[in-house]
Amino acid sequence: MASEFGNDIVTLTDEEGNELQFEHYGSVEVDGIVYVGLIEQFDDPQKQLESDGTLFILKTVEDDAGEEILVTIDDEEELRRVSKAFEDSFEDLILD
Repeated sequence: MASEFGNDIVTLTDEEGNELQFEHYGSVEVDGIVYVGLIEQFDDPQKQLESDGTLFILKTVEDDAGEEILVTIDDEEELRRVSKAFEDSFEDLILD
């Protein structure tokens, strides 16, 4: 998803109907499933500076209509494995 001008901005709607913007930081595939790493973006520069830069990891799944959607990871062991895969991919970027 990254381009020569930076990473893509993704707009997601939460369960309360609020639209939130995220920068797509990267994706990894674990056990045949694609996981997406996103960092929340803010219109207000001060809020962006105050943000802790948390990487949100979401899982891609198909909904009933066959559309690809992003969902949270509820299983702690799955989240640990995927977090480790993201850490490894970041180390590869730093070492290159």
